[in-house]
Amino acid sequence: MRAFLAIEIPGEVKKYLKTVIKNIAPYTDGVRWVKEQGQHITLKFFGEIGEDNAEKIREAVLPAAGKHRAFMVATGEISAFPDKRKARVIVVTLENGIDNIKDLFNDIEKNISLLGFEKEKRGFIPHITIGRRKMPAPLLEKAIIKLDRMEIPVNSVVLFKSTLTQEGAIYTPVWDIKLGG
Repeated sequence: MRAFLAIEIPGEVKKYLKTVIKNIAPYTDGVRWVKEQGQHITLKFFGEIGEDNAEKIREAVLPAAGKHRAFMVATGEISAFPDKRKARVIVVTLENGIDNIKDLFNDIEKNISLLGFEKEKRGFIPHITIGRRKMPAPLLEKAIIKLDRMEIPVNSVVLFKSTLTQEGAIYTPVWDIKLGG
């Protein structure tokens, strides 16, 4: 199965981001927008893994998640990767609790690297992806609207199975581990 580890975001934040996408879409060409159900904070993309690896990942994530108490992050601003001049991925940045989310990521990354999964080379920048382009293009200032501050509780990590279809990816939770044990 194709899988990734993520933090789920609340429905009201997803609905708000759907409105944000409607407002900026006219100013951003060639973007495939992420549907509400696909919005989350990715911690680690694994690619294809076997069912046995899903359980091994769970066992590695348990102690890392147990070290951390639930915390809050908040939506920040519209940005892009690799940068706004060559935007391929359009994202919502996060504020507050960033050190907490990075610490959680680092503990998880350390444990799952012991299973043979490669560590992230680019550096971890917590965000919510809202759109992707095949060809990089500038993110116009008109598209960088001021966002309302929306709080996101971080109280668990979820392993999602990603099934690719012609209508887009379908994400199905495989397991969920609460923070703090």
